[in-house]
Amino acid sequence: MVDFTSAHYLGYRPGPPPAGLPLSTGRPAALQEPDWHRRAAREVARRQGLEAGLLAPSTLHLFWDVLTLVPRRGVVFIDEAMYPVGQWGAARAALRGLPVVPFAANNLPRLARQLHAYRQQGRPAWLLTDGWQLAAEQPAPLSRYLQLLAPDPQSVLLLDDTQAFGVLGARASARRPLGQGGGGCLPYLGLRHPNVLTITSLAKGLGVPVAVLAGSRAWLARYEQGSPVRVHTSPVSNWHAWAAAEALRHDARHGEPARRRLAGRIGQLRRGLGAAGIRLRGGWFPVQKLVLPRASASLGLYQLLRERGFQPLLLADPARPAVPQVAFCLRADHRPEDLTRLIEQLTHLRRTTNWFAPAFHSQPLLLP
Repeated sequence: MVDFTSAHYLGYRPGPPPAGLPLSTGRPAALQEPDWHRRAAREVARRQGLEAGLLAPSTLHLFWDVLTLVPRRGVVFIDEAMYPVGQWGAARAALRGLPVVPFAANNLPRLARQLHAYRQQGRPAWLLTDGWQLAAEQPAPLSRYLQLLAPDPQSVLLLDDTQAFGVLGARASARRPLGQGGGGCLPYLGLRHPNVLTITSLAKGLGVPVAVLAGSRAWLARYEQGSPVRVHTSPVSNWHAWAAAEALRHDARHGEPARRRLAGRIGQLRRGLGAAGIRLRGGWFPVQKLVLPRASASLGLYQLLRERGFQPLLLADPARPAVPQVAFCLRADHRPEDLTRLIEQLTHLRRTTNWFAPAFHSQPLLLP
């Protein structure tokens, strides 16, 4: 079975920890955190163009915790399409009595008016967003967000860069569509700013289920001094911290060839299916999606592909909740011949079924 469900985009799988490394010290991070844990987090921050970083067991730990830095007169703005873990953090902010204002990334004039209204009340804004927007198939408009937040020096842009870290990087071009360095959306967009914080899981690009909070030294110091999670929950285990450090070292040596291979796999699938008249959504990102006209087509294609040795994903489509997308998570270690077989199967089904035919309804299909 050729697996297209794993988000280990670079195909890296950490090995076992060294013999004798204890799983845990039994102490909270606030009491003791090994220097080598901090070095791994600083390396993530450096790749993102930020000054400092701290490890955490998960992005949930960080989203639960970091919004305690929002002042009592603050307000939280959150992209209505943000990944659920970020929304859970915003829900906790609401329990503290903070206003939580959802916004649509495609309606920036309305967002500007709302930010201005709260600024007139002396309420600094924290704006939460995913770095890479899977549904929109593009990075969030981070530069525009920073412009909208700029009039208030207390405002903060907080982004979850889990999808992009390890995959996207600086100086993207036609020859290197994923860029270089794998630092995520900030270097991909060429952005640096002292009031940006990132929450990033290494579970996708680097294959290690551990998270990092990164930002300026000043913001990280404030977080470290006031974090309840670092006092009351278990810290990152030594084994996870070791795996993160090892993955970062491996990426420093082998990441660029892996990103080039990954870009090659994305291009191979898009070109092959495009030649057959099958249009994928996803752009230059490893998650490639087929939008079919009706649920029976999506479910039929999903089942038939499984019977023929391919394991795709079914993803909810925000625009059409009743019709799932058939998706493929591409990885650098996928073999070109397996993608060729997938292209041949889909091309054959395009000719012999009506699954790819447009539906007769008033809404246009969301195809690129």
